[in-house]
Amino acid sequence: MKIWAVMVRDLLRIWRNPVALASAVLMPLLYLLILGNTLQGPLTGLRLGVVNLDDGPEARVLLGALQAVENGPGTVTLVPLHDPVDALHRLHTGELSGVLMIPPRFSRDLSRGVSAAAGLYVDNVDAIAASAIEGATAGAIGAIREPLARFERHLGAAQLRPQEIYPRVDYDTSLIPGVVVLSIFMGSMITGAFNLVMDRFLGVHESYLSTPLRRLDINLGVLLSGTVVTLCSSGIVLVIGFLITGSVVHGGVLGYLAVVGVVVLTALGLLGMMMTLLGRAGHPRISGVVSGFLNIILFFPSGALYPLASFPPWLRAFARVDPETHAVAALKAILFRGGDLGAAGAHVAYLAAFAAAMLLVSTLTLKRTL
Repeated sequence: MKIWAVMVRDLLRIWRNPVALASAVLMPLLYLLILGNTLQGPLTGLRLGVVNLDDGPEARVLLGALQAVENGPGTVTLVPLHDPVDALHRLHTGELSGVLMIPPRFSRDLSRGVSAAAGLYVDNVDAIAASAIEGATAGAIGAIREPLARFERHLGAAQLRPQEIYPRVDYDTSLIPGVVVLSIFMGSMITGAFNLVMDRFLGVHESYLSTPLRRLDINLGVLLSGTVVTLCSSGIVLVIGFLITGSVVHGGVLGYLAVVGVVVLTALGLLGMMMTLLGRAGHPRISGVVSGFLNIILFFPSGALYPLASFPPWLRAFARVDPETHAVAALKAILFRGGDLGAAGAHVAYLAAFAAAMLLVSTLTLKRTL
């Protein structure tokens, strides 16, 4: 009976904590739903800019084959362009995943039996997406002969000349931005709101109430403390990652400052979000459940492990508002695109806006009472 009494008491205590009970059901389902849709899915919707400077029949056949890929498996989404310089600029800023250029004499050379080549420029920072674009375009090039064979014309060989616009990034190196962002999130789990919840649980929080500290003072102090810790931990992770892979930060001093800026903004945003969610929590168990939940739904859809183009539409829409998606993209632009701060600009702006919003909301919702 004594064992029975202890067991019943413990069961009742667990039953009174519905958050923990719900997590035992929701967490496995989240793993199934998120992981199943973020790893190894078929790539679709890769934006391929097409600059067609030839109006001949072979060029039209090539475009038709690409449209068949767009309407069929949907690997690429064609973006017609007219200016090669503008097309390459969009490629460098990340707006496009690849650019296909069909030269002016493409059809004429093929009809004369002379070999002709179309140029393909790919953003090889994402090697998986670049390979998918090359495969789809090479297949379209191979289809040029088929509709013209019945005319018994001797065509030249149509070729594709792929060109990577950045130094090749292997898979291990490509994981560095994701690992740094994961380190930032882990730092936000063990500092900031977690420390505040522990203070409240242990009764230390009452000392804040006997001081003239405002909610902004408490919130900003906790967030800045967590940011310092997170900046140090993610910096160590970044250095170790560079030592393992042999990578470097491009862009000199500005490049290093840009990396620090991205880390600080990401840390402030995530710490502010945790403070918003846990600012009124009174038990550390809730903090653990919320942290585990957020780790799944923020990190895996961020594109750190696999291209966003492989996600289903609903998950791709969520990834657009996920702060970790923009942090990963900004770090990739700075580290792998030759320190191109322009390519990271939109992502940094989003991180700044997110951090400001979380600071405001977390301050307004912070509980400054018993």
